[in-house]
Amino acid sequence: MENGRPPPRRVTDGTGIKVGEPGWFGRILAIVLGVVVLAGAAMLSVVLLVVLFGLGTVAIGYVWWKTRGLRRQARAFGDEARTVDVEAVQPRSPDDNSPRN
Repeated sequence: MENGRPPPRRVTDGTGIKVGEPGWFGRILAIVLGVVVLAGAAMLSVVLLVVLFGLGTVAIGYVWWKTRGLRRQARAFGDEARTVDVEAVQPRSPDDNSPRN
């Protein structure tokens, strides 16, 4: 080691097998568990996506249904190709010091 002390001894179970090192079974188990966790996360995200899409569709349908009367009134009123162009000018107040052209 860098400080001159020997490295700490590894713990063994008495048979010479080092405890804590993953063997082939541990590696396979880790891979299987990783695949299961990833598959579960993917399924959960798909379910959440479907639920949120359904809730959004219901909300948009509700708003569309509730505003159908307003759409009918707007269609009946029509604009008859008229355009109103309005410009609003506020009168100058005595305390207004901004320059105007």
